[in-house]
Amino acid sequence: MKDILMRIFKTLFLGLLLILGNFVLLNAQSLSSIDSLDLSLKVANTEVEKSEILLHLAKNHENSNPNKALDFAKEALMLSKSINDNKGVVNSLLTLANIRWRISDYGIAMELAKEAMQKANSSNMQKELALTYRIIGLIYIELSNYEKSSKYFFQSLKIFEEMKDQLEISNIISDIGSVNFHQNNYEKALDYYFRSLNIGKEINDQKGIARGLNNIAAVFEAMKDYEKAGKYFEEASVINRKLGNRLWEGINYMNLGTINFHLNNFKQSHQYFDLSRSIFTDLHSTILQARCYVNIAKLYQKTHKSEQSQHYAEMALKQGKEQDLKQIIYDAASIIQLLYLESGKKEQAYDYLILQTQMKDSLILMENRAELAKLELQYKIDKKQQEGKIKQQRKDLLALIVVISLLVALIILILVLAQWRAKAKNSIIKQQKLEHQVEVKNKELTLNVMSLMKKNEVLSNISDKLISIKTKAVTEETKNAISKISGEIQNTTEKEVFEEFELRFKQVHSNFYDKLLARFPELSPNEQRLSAFLKLNMSTKEIAELTGQRASSLETARYRLRKKLGLTNSN
Repeated sequence: MKDILMRIFKTLFLGLLLILGNFVLLNAQSLSSIDSLDLSLKVANTEVEKSEILLHLAKNHENSNPNKALDFAKEALMLSKSINDNKGVVNSLLTLANIRWRISDYGIAMELAKEAMQKANSSNMQKELALTYRIIGLIYIELSNYEKSSKYFFQSLKIFEEMKDQLEISNIISDIGSVNFHQNNYEKALDYYFRSLNIGKEINDQKGIARGLNNIAAVFEAMKDYEKAGKYFEEASVINRKLGNRLWEGINYMNLGTINFHLNNFKQSHQYFDLSRSIFTDLHSTILQARCYVNIAKLYQKTHKSEQSQHYAEMALKQGKEQDLKQIIYDAASIIQLLYLESGKKEQAYDYLILQTQMKDSLILMENRAELAKLELQYKIDKKQQEGKIKQQRKDLLALIVVISLLVALIILILVLAQWRAKAKNSIIKQQKLEHQVEVKNKELTLNVMSLMKKNEVLSNISDKLISIKTKAVTEETKNAISKISGEIQNTTEKEVFEEFELRFKQVHSNFYDKLLARFPELSPNEQRLSAFLKLNMSTKEIAELTGQRASSLETARYRLRKKLGLTNSN
């Protein structure tokens, strides 16, 4: 069980080194910059400038004082919202998500990152969108969901490659290397770490170079290639020392102490542990200082210097109890328990065995709780995504139904229009056919009228000749006979003309008289007949020739008819 716990701690510690290596760390320069930012905050001219300074302060405090960093970021968020600074809101959410991730508050970190992602996407903020993908990818690493982690990292990488942002490309490639490291894909992890390192060298990013060297060293250490690991840790320590990154300089020294311990270079190991302990003491980093005490205690235990080993183990135990550092307490109690056991002090050894067992149970419980929290968070994320998918599917289904309905309606409309056009076409054809028939009948009627007019003219001539003969007749009897014949011809002609005309007219315009009498029932037969003549657009002269009436009489009759029909203003 001890070996299992040691492996767990080692894995977590190496993972911590890799993750911390991807971000800006607290150093002496940042402390001076904090003072400068505090002064700048007091004299800021605009709300946007003030918000940006608050975010810088949050980033500078995120390693040393996360709670203070959260306060600065929250203030920046509120300020950005109050002035509708969308970019400031997104950057504030990103900073808050990053701080929450650092303190292992993954649920809130994910919510903040997703909110930032939505706002950045809707506002087409490509760089900020890529940064949200990155923080989401880092959260998924902690949830051991490497597939989704890789997905978000590669989305981020694509954007930064399009922007040709070499610094961020280096960061993302390093993150992808960490995904492979956590899955023990050491060869691929090295490939990505070296690519990140080379980009850092091309753009002279000293922090990126130090990070890359440290990550490569961590992989070689995991592969138990301690010679190569030591070489890269040494190079990283040189750069961190030049940069003033004392925290990482101390971490590099502690790693070099561990490497030399594995190589049985105990003197060099002790020197590196002492260097790291001195730095962590100056930085008031109690956890790392206690870890150095444990390492030194193990070194003395390995070299059979029991008294010195117990001294440092007890110092580590004291700090572990003061800070409730269960892993430190467990490691220190394990060393002391073995020392007492080796010296034959079984009772004291038993006491520390009990303490060791208690810490082991607490560590396992903490690990189980952490794992349970991760599983719960993953469940919530998956559930939310599933709900989103279901919601989207419903929207898609509704959209599909609407589209199908519109298509069906369009098809129905097309069919109705086609049917209507067919009916309209048929109606036009029928109308044209009827109009043609009417035209033909009108022509026939016109010809018939002309024939009647001709016949009437012939009869009129005969009647006129008879009248002329009458004047030359000698006897009254002859005159009376001629007058009688002339009158009969005239009456017969008029009657036949009217009967023939009405017969032909009704064949062409069957409903004319019915419609006319329906509107004007007071019209006389002669007026009805005159209306029929006018329907055929016959002139007064033509009517006179047909009926044998005088033109003046017809003009009077037409005037009276127009008056009855309400057409007195017509020509």
